[in-house]
Amino acid sequence: MTKFLAIDQGTTSTKAIVFDESLSSLKRYSEKIDTMFPKSGWVEQKPQNILQTVKSAINKTISDDVVGLGITNQRETVVIWDRASGNPIYNAIVWQDRRTASRCKELRNLGYEQIVKDKTGLLLDPYFSATKIEWILDNVSNARSDALNGNLAFGTIDSFLLWHLSEGKVHATDATNASRTMLYNIFENRWDVDLLELFNIPEAILPDVTDNCANFGVSNLFANTLPIRSMIGDQQAAAVGLGCIEAGMMKATFGTGCFALLNIGEDQKKSESNLINTVAYQIEGQVRYALEGSIFNVGTILDWLQKNMDMFHDFDELNKVFEQSKTSNGVIFIPAFTGLGAPYWNSECRGAIFGLERNSSKSDIITAAGESISFQARDLVEAMCSDYSGNNLEILKVDGGVSQNNWIMQNVSDQIGIEVERAQNIEASAMGVAFLTGLSLGYFSNLNDIGKISKLNTNFNPSKNRVLFEKKYSDWKKTIKKLLD
Repeated sequence: MTKFLAIDQGTTSTKAIVFDESLSSLKRYSEKIDTMFPKSGWVEQKPQNILQTVKSAINKTISDDVVGLGITNQRETVVIWDRASGNPIYNAIVWQDRRTASRCKELRNLGYEQIVKDKTGLLLDPYFSATKIEWILDNVSNARSDALNGNLAFGTIDSFLLWHLSEGKVHATDATNASRTMLYNIFENRWDVDLLELFNIPEAILPDVTDNCANFGVSNLFANTLPIRSMIGDQQAAAVGLGCIEAGMMKATFGTGCFALLNIGEDQKKSESNLINTVAYQIEGQVRYALEGSIFNVGTILDWLQKNMDMFHDFDELNKVFEQSKTSNGVIFIPAFTGLGAPYWNSECRGAIFGLERNSSKSDIITAAGESISFQARDLVEAMCSDYSGNNLEILKVDGGVSQNNWIMQNVSDQIGIEVERAQNIEASAMGVAFLTGLSLGYFSNLNDIGKISKLNTNFNPSKNRVLFEKKYSDWKKTIKKLLD
């Protein structure tokens, strides 16, 4: 039996999943990733720990009939390492980190945001990689001089893993991950010299940029030689895994955050609704684009309720609250733990609970927190429909851990007013990169093959009574405005 091994290196865990040629998962191993919060708004991880979890995951799942490895990863997270030793010069600065918010604000005030958007499709925000790289070079002793001398290498997590798995032979990334750095011109398919100058980043530290399906070398660190044949950012991998390969198809991954991608094909139209343009995939040199909206906090909302506030003990108890509660009784929960993402892009505001009264209960707060996920999802869908005139959106495909909660997914469908389709395999990112590995090796003929494999699990259809949901969403928008004002 031919098998493909997918590494899904996420924010909270590393997963290795073995798939067969029908993309059925045969074996799975997962290991948690520790995250550090050294200061308010700072989020870091230890790169060597991430690498070790990947090696462990491969060792636990590899077998002689695995013909290739694919890597999908948390995007925007930054690592800079010494080329000679391979050791990081600083912790990985995670995509959620907001330490460079003031630097982004300074650049916006100087009028650079439109330049950045015109070249990268992105907004000037600390979410993306460039200001994180700049911060490390400016704050680690000798880093800038070492970078100028060619002694350092930069990469998002995919590049860092590839470097080490190939024992320093390959320093590369793919177009989807490059498109998240705020340094890559996605319309000209190259690192942009003007942006490198703006952020004061030496070109010598950057990886080569490739297609998603490519020969990334081999790893000889395990029981058998492992060809590395695909790399892709996790949200783009999920879009592939869910079969969103045609223009007008949309998916949302509900995990730590929520990331919605709308495939717009070859269209290079830039968002006018505070969404971002990104590379959906690049195969055989052909680029396809997507509009993307990013919500920073979704799974973290439930985690906060459980672990920080002790509002429920397990997810059975949470589901009972959801099922028994008919309303939040006017309570509105704004989960801006690390600011607000699309379409607001405010890194300075913080979470808040509005509408508390003397008789407000714990279940009101829990219900309001659950509803906030559907409100944020509607924010993204409405922005995408506004931007993309060619989109007649009828179905939202979903995956991710939070998508397994039926109550939340029903609320999402009710709010956005269209059908929500949940995949049978919630590990869509891993499935997507496994498919690309098979495509790279010739086991699949083209992207259309994924549509024949991706299977439906559950449909959620919107309520026909729109009045209640319109009122709730109107209250949400008014409350967000109060917070941002």
